[in-house]
Amino acid sequence: MRFPRATHLIITGKSRTILEDAVRPVVEGFLAERGLSLSPEKTLVTHITDGFTFLGQTFRKHGRVLHITPSEQGVLALKQKVGTMIREHVSAPMPLLIKELNQVLRGWANYHRHVVASEAFSSIDKYVFEQVWHMLRKRHPLKSAKWLIKHYWSATGLKDIFAVKGRTSKGTTKIYQLIRVGSIGIRRHVKIRAAANPYMPEYAAYFLLRRHYKASKLLPAMSAGEF
Repeated sequence: MRFPRATHLIITGKSRTILEDAVRPVVEGFLAERGLSLSPEKTLVTHITDGFTFLGQTFRKHGRVLHITPSEQGVLALKQKVGTMIREHVSAPMPLLIKELNQVLRGWANYHRHVVASEAFSSIDKYVFEQVWHMLRKRHPLKSAKWLIKHYWSATGLKDIFAVKGRTSKGTTKIYQLIRVGSIGIRRHVKIRAAANPYMPEYAAYFLLRRHYKASKLLPAMSAGEF
């Protein structure tokens, strides 16, 4: 069995003693035989109520409920990246800035849309608006706020959507609008039935449905349950 150098994993146990004295030596021995080792900087033994960050998301249990949220470090990193992009495109064609921002924002939001991310999404949307507004004030220092709103928040007919009209390579007019990550929405992963076994024929249809139909794996946040 071959492992990439940057494999990430979570191992759970009933107590810190079990993890440190029984599990960790076995894992370290298993890796050592394959020329690998645990990263001291990234290896942490902690209680679930204290929480931990894994692949950009923070896991923490409150009572009997496990909350998974975008990590504070990840949200900050996204804001820094967006801010840098906007500052670097202060004089660039607006459609280009919108397309590049959309690519970054959509990718980040799609990754986190299955967890408790509404607060983080709202924070990102607010930050993007503030940065775009600051950029426009520098771009049009002699124009009023009313003029900016008319030229950049009216193309779609929706006052909260930043958008501009531009020309495509074919010469047609197109509206380029900046996405709001909050509009992507939260979609919970539906838990697999506890008794479902992929090796039992009576569950074959169940797993076939989950593999091929997205609706069987995702539900709106307010109605997510066990499928």
